[in-house]
Amino acid sequence: MDTYLYVIYTIIFIMGCLNGSFCTLAVYRIPIGKDITHERSFCPNCNHKLGFLDLIPVLSYIFLRGKCRYCGQKIRIRYLILEIASGTLLLLYALSLNMNIKEMSLDKIIGFFFGMMYITSIMIIAGIDKEKKYIQRSVLLFGAVLVFIYILYLSIVGNANIDRYAIYLFFMFAYFCINICDNISKKQRKKAIGFYICICNLVAVIAANFVM
Repeated sequence: MDTYLYVIYTIIFIMGCLNGSFCTLAVYRIPIGKDITHERSFCPNCNHKLGFLDLIPVLSYIFLRGKCRYCGQKIRIRYLILEIASGTLLLLYALSLNMNIKEMSLDKIIGFFFGMMYITSIMIIAGIDKEKKYIQRSVLLFGAVLVFIYILYLSIVGNANIDRYAIYLFFMFAYFCINICDNISKKQRKKAIGFYICICNLVAVIAANFVM
């Protein structure tokens, strides 16, 4: 592998870790109705605003030894795990697309950013379902609209076989079914069914790219 490819894939992994950091914020804030874009990050224990050095994905957790710099409260390891998982997922997705700057096309760039946003939405759905045992409808709708727009784009440009993207629609349908069942039962589930389906969803999407 050429040196520049190592650089590209390293940058993609870092982007994924940053994305994972955003996912941890979204998983905490969305269920309680807090803003996820404009409000600065803070410690949920002491409410102290976090600085730049507190927010470096993976490294901040390691250097701070998993504790808040200001109150000493232990930071849940899920933050570290989600950041690393997100970085790894985005890297695998890029590898599955055979990202190569020498042969980069507009379709591949658009496909990569669609995949990144799709992975983000699925990770947020999974995180919330793991914590709260329900599918967050607002995130689900975002993911569904994203899939619809991308498939519409592929249909218009006609440069790709859209049959493979039926897998996205299948999982979106599964999430909607779970969401409807949750609303009908009006009881919190005991098992994070949505979380496990999300894991299968992510594995299936990346595996499909490698196969096809």
